[in-house]
Amino acid sequence: MEIIQASEAFVQGEGDLVFDHKKFILRRTRDNQYFYSRTLKRISSPSATDLEELELIEIPTDHIWPIFKAGLTAAAQPLPSKTYIKRPSLIDYGDTPASYKLSDQILNEAEVCEILMEHPHPNIAHYLGCIVEDGRITGLCFVEYDMTLSEAMKHDISLDKERFLQGIENGVSHLHGLGLIHNDLNPHNIMIQDGNPVIIDFDSCKKEGQELGPKRGTDGWCAEKMDYAIRDNDRYGISKIREFMMKVE
Repeated sequence: MEIIQASEAFVQGEGDLVFDHKKFILRRTRDNQYFYSRTLKRISSPSATDLEELELIEIPTDHIWPIFKAGLTAAAQPLPSKTYIKRPSLIDYGDTPASYKLSDQILNEAEVCEILMEHPHPNIAHYLGCIVEDGRITGLCFVEYDMTLSEAMKHDISLDKERFLQGIENGVSHLHGLGLIHNDLNPHNIMIQDGNPVIIDFDSCKKEGQELGPKRGTDGWCAEKMDYAIRDNDRYGISKIREFMMKVE
């Protein structure tokens, strides 16, 4: 058994945040089965954890890895050197309704990316296909880009802001022309390549008019009560990104 991820959770106390629990994601190596566990002990590091003391809760494989099906593309091997493999983070599993449906999110994103692969655009991430292991999708492969818009703003990277924003709008217009709504536009989901924007992260992307379900936009970057995939969701996201870029000098 090995610890894959660990995090600490805090709650509001009397004026300050106080430690509540520590959470672990573990993998049983002999059969690649995943578990999660919480402890009230504030353990300094995973190596100091006594695994025998943890109550392990199994994470069903179907909740993580969807079955690879006809119509999807398996990434060619070997992968190019500049490849980003997107895999689900399990650390929030069991905390929200969306966390129980990671496999649905992966499959949804794979299906959206198949459409984008057939209809490429310079301001949309270049999809390379799925990683398939034992008949299940365990990762999605994309061209690796330089940095996020959030990182660029933090480090004062010079950008032609109006041209950059126009590039985002061009990418979104392309999505809308395909009948797709991104639903989660924010500075972390915009990459930069040679000064140009590249839209990434399509696990919230839906066909226009579809109900969003438990996975939707990022707090602070999406409109309240966003329940359906409509173009205004993306227009709102673009407006927030514009505000973000223009206030950073």
